[in-house]
Amino acid sequence: MGIELSYRRLTPEEFERLHNDEAYASIYFGDDLETDEEIHAYFEALRVSDRYLDLDKYWRSLYFLFTGEFPYDDKTNSETWLKNMFMGGKATQWEATYGMVRYFTVSEVNDIAEVLNHVSVEDLQNRLNQLFESSKSRAYMEPHHLDLYAQLVNFFSKAAQQSEIILLSFD
Repeated sequence: MGIELSYRRLTPEEFERLHNDEAYASIYFGDDLETDEEIHAYFEALRVSDRYLDLDKYWRSLYFLFTGEFPYDDKTNSETWLKNMFMGGKATQWEATYGMVRYFTVSEVNDIAEVLNHVSVEDLQNRLNQLFESSKSRAYMEPHHLDLYAQLVNFFSKAAQQSEIILLSFD
């Protein structure tokens, strides 16, 4: 087990409705689900949606790749958009498994997308080499991390193009 990170894109109008309509928020976050079948169907629908991105437990490795630091490290002292992409955002009123669901404003999403689109693959490759000392493990994990990087770029870029808000949740 470990802490997983997921993102959800939504329009400012949907975000406003979540705040104003408790029943809608309950359905949106799956709070009303009772059976295993309902829960499975809810998460399957999220998984196939282009408005949802689940980084699973790999967010920690991605955090290191982007920042060169480990999350929750006492030595962490930088404040960058790449760090904030994982640890930032403003808290909402909705609970996640770990803390509160947080969100990025449309402006913040634009800033993160801009930074993500300028991260060099060479920089990520150097950090991957630091993270995986064994060439055998690097060969196994490298494509997965680079694919997750591409998914993040695509996810934030789409949200920026459509002037959307992004929710992030640790579960």
